[in-house]
Amino acid sequence: MTFHIPDVSAATLRNTTVITSDNVRLSDLFADLDPGQDQVIGPAPAPGGSIHVGGRQLIAIADQYGVDWLDQSPSALATITRSGRVLDQDFFVNLIRKSVPDVGNGPVSVDLVDFHPMIVAPDDQKPVILTDIDWDQKSGRFSATVYRTHPIGDVTQDSFLLIGTVHASQTTLVFTHPLAAGATISSQDVRIGETSTEHTSGRVFTDETEVDGMTLVHDVAAGEPVMDRDLHRTILMHKGDPILIVYIVPGIRLTATGKALEDGGAGQYLRALNMASNMIVTGRVTGPSQIEVETGSGAVPSDPNMLRRLATSNRTNTRANLSLR
Repeated sequence: MTFHIPDVSAATLRNTTVITSDNVRLSDLFADLDPGQDQVIGPAPAPGGSIHVGGRQLIAIADQYGVDWLDQSPSALATITRSGRVLDQDFFVNLIRKSVPDVGNGPVSVDLVDFHPMIVAPDDQKPVILTDIDWDQKSGRFSATVYRTHPIGDVTQDSFLLIGTVHASQTTLVFTHPLAAGATISSQDVRIGETSTEHTSGRVFTDETEVDGMTLVHDVAAGEPVMDRDLHRTILMHKGDPILIVYIVPGIRLTATGKALEDGGAGQYLRALNMASNMIVTGRVTGPSQIEVETGSGAVPSDPNMLRRLATSNRTNTRANLSLR
């Protein structure tokens, strides 16, 4: 009787192989090759892609390269997959921020149209570049061309148009809860938050003391940015009102009676006439009938011409404010 003894040195087929290289080697298909037998046999698929090698092609490759393949079969199948890294939307958001300096350092709201992830080699540190960048800050419309740093030879995958909208966010005061028109704002009604520049076409506020005591022009919702167009200053003191002028000096508090020469709201600076000295001072409104004059604030003598100019300026400002409402 004759016994068949298998050739223990014969190569065996690798049914599935994951590679990272740009090329397919003979050892990606067959294990246990003879020393020095391994070599490059063709290009690898694109990152994330796979190629399938059927039995007849495997037999032909084994014959071509002199591989003693154990258990050859036309029904055999080998799959070679190239590993890849997915460039998702987060990747492109970060890339857009780096490529468009005008978006600032805050959060960025990005909405990409018809976006499809891209797969690149896992060790590629700079897989793509952006060119032809076009961003309209007012509308937020954004477009750029994406190119692979290392093309794979497929024109449908080596470059594509990236389009969508990009809105930068900025730090600003936002309302903490809904408020109705006519409400007087306090520090409890606002907080520091982030808002998209899409919704901030006017002046925004970043300090709660700037809006403390102001009045809402219309209803607002929680999370909305606090805009100058939403508020008007609540008038606490009117021109001609008798007031108390408080002089703040370290260790001393001096007071004098006076007369307001301008309308003013909480926190605003206005000019007033010190009735005792007949000097015009500038102070900050701290209540309905009181202003504080800070140390070092200069005073100027009053005269009929200056008082007349102040009266004219006040009438002009009043007409302007009325025309805006």
